[in-house]
Amino acid sequence: MKKNYFVLFLFFSFLFTVQHISAQTFDGVWQCSYATWDNAEANATGTNTVNVAAVRENTFFALIGSLSRAIAFPIGYRDATDSTGRLGYVPYSPYPAPFVKDSLEVYWTNPDNGFDYISAKRTLGIAATPDSLAYITSNDDAHNILVFKMGTDSVYSTPYRLETGTERIHGITVDDNGYVFTTTYGADDALASVRVYKGIKDDPSWGDPHTASPVQTFVLPDIGRALDIAVNGDASLLYVANYTARKVYLYTGSPATGYTIHNNFNFAVTDSQLSDGAKGGPTGLAFLKKYNLLFVSVDNYGSGTYDMGRFYIVNPNTGEKLDTCDIAQWNLETFGVTNNRTNDGKFPTGSGYTSVYGIDVDASGNIYTPSYNGWSIEKWAYTGQLPTISITVLGVERVEGMNPSTFTMAQNYPNPFNPSTTIEFGISQQSKITLKIYDINGALVTTLLHEADLTQGTYKVSFDASKLASGTYVYNISNGTTQLTNKMIFLK
Repeated sequence: MKKNYFVLFLFFSFLFTVQHISAQTFDGVWQCSYATWDNAEANATGTNTVNVAAVRENTFFALIGSLSRAIAFPIGYRDATDSTGRLGYVPYSPYPAPFVKDSLEVYWTNPDNGFDYISAKRTLGIAATPDSLAYITSNDDAHNILVFKMGTDSVYSTPYRLETGTERIHGITVDDNGYVFTTTYGADDALASVRVYKGIKDDPSWGDPHTASPVQTFVLPDIGRALDIAVNGDASLLYVANYTARKVYLYTGSPATGYTIHNNFNFAVTDSQLSDGAKGGPTGLAFLKKYNLLFVSVDNYGSGTYDMGRFYIVNPNTGEKLDTCDIAQWNLETFGVTNNRTNDGKFPTGSGYTSVYGIDVDASGNIYTPSYNGWSIEKWAYTGQLPTISITVLGVERVEGMNPSTFTMAQNYPNPFNPSTTIEFGISQQSKITLKIYDINGALVTTLLHEADLTQGTYKVSFDASKLASGTYVYNISNGTTQLTNKMIFLK
């Protein structure tokens, strides 16, 4: 009998320990692993660096671009450190002869047709794929999406490009099936749009005649500059950053069926404001498929301020901010200011100039950010274990014909369950509903709803625990004034 008690004790201790490790907690800190040099020697980008796209860990494209000058080209880095990794020759501060002052436009040239060439202009968006391709939004006369490839010693043109029309384009991403998503830039007083194109493997138009109609197009609900776009692996979740409105939108759907905005996703920039009244907004987006985490970079786009830049780690279902990496604070603590870099531009773990105009993530969860005014790329690593968030945004359903008179929550069903279960609740009046899952030790596992604005009715929410350990979990729902709690059991 004592042996049985001991075995049970070990079993439940193991369950609780594993549950705590799987919880939605951030127990580490973000640290700058390296920042590429900013000087006239090897490894520098040499001028304003507007964006970045990761191929794999320490291998990425740095995008040279300017908000005011006609300068545009990608630089490849392979197995990068602060002082090594750059591919090819890059002139430092390339303004004197033979270059036209304040201009360095690089041609995309079709390797199969020397008469087919494009002068890349005002390139501000970039996306990379695992096969070392880089898709770049160029604002030449036809507003092409230009495709480059990282070679052994430099970055080269491919035969692929696509003309998008007459509107300025900015954000870009590519899903696992090859679909290409881009945003028109919009303006502070105009609406931006999202366009979805078939990829290279499915549409020969990328090779010739370089024109194709998008398979999906939709307009954002608010005026403003759409600086970036991100999707999960199969593009069932699509995120768009509106810098002017200071918010990120979530759309659900697919390239084949179209997209619908998800109004219960709420991400807004509310705490990035300077003493002079300048405000920041979302400048870049990246989705980490391994852990289902959304990363949002925030800064004052195009200004000379340096004390605002950061990135947030965001719940992909709700928009809730889970963690923050304050890059401006890192630079302040490292250099004493946010607009300088010591050691002749070769200090190893910081760009010194906080200007975060984009963001990307590798498959392991390392973050890459450009320093626009620091002429550098930074790599950020997390010292703890990143949590995994279950995708639940597609599993919220209203039960028709049921309008309860009180705030209620039923026992989940089935219970015990494996691997998914349904939580049903009722609200008697319009409320902002938050629904969270905790492990038995009280550590947050995931947020299913975060201040979702729901009208009177009965709702069902699906919860997938397939990435968690067996054991007892607690689910808690709040309408802002009242909380209800219950337990459920997950058995693999």
